Amino acid sequence: MSFRADGTLCVDAPLGLLVDEVRSIVMDHSRWIRYRSERAVNEVPCWYPEPYLSGSIVQFLGTTKELEFYRDDGGYVEDKGPILRVHLNDGDDPKAMIWRWYHQQADTVLAGAMEDAVAQVPWVKQTPVWRHSFMRSQWGSCSVSGRISLNTHLVKLARELSLYVITHELCHLVELNHGAAFNALMDRHSPEWRSHREALNRVTGLLSEEKPITMAV
Repeated sequence: MSFRADGTLCVDAPLGLLVDEVRSIVMDHSRWIRYRSERAVNEVPCWYPEPYLSGSIVQFLGTTKELEFYRDDGGYVEDKGPILRVHLNDGDDPKAMIWRWYHQQADTVLAGAMEDAVAQVPWVKQTPVWRHSFMRSQWGSCSVSGRISLNTHLVKLARELSLYVITHELCHLVELNHGAAFNALMDRHSPEWRSHREALNRVTGLLSEEKPITMAV
């Protein structure tokens, strides 16, 4: 028995085992299952569907959206508030379509967050070179040359978390290490950075999702 990030129980049973026998095993472990399910949900409040089906829930800007898939030679996504309507062409990969939509949305969302963050720090006179991509191990980084990389998955979270990550990387333009001087900059320009860091730590499960095979970004 194992759990997905959303707390869903998965049971692998050998061929030939009766349903009643499986049910009996599950019931025998009901207390443990309840404990693990609740812990999984609390540890990773933002999760990804597996697989991507109509009725599945995804995250965008800190809110949840229910997926609706239509195979109608569309090839586009409609944001209808609580509903995300995905119009597929024959042969389209639903997951890849959603990821491409996330990537497109991040172009605008993260650009806006970058502009707002830059305006709050006096040592940055113009927007630094930056990019975003789906990364597996970090929310953002800043190279020695000052190039900033952001995680496209940030578009799934509340905007203040993107602002926190960007401000963090902008502070690295003047303080390379996470020392007292760096923390002082963060305290001044992102006073709630510690709570934002904790919020990101609670949703690192988002980064474990495998990239769609048919997607290049």
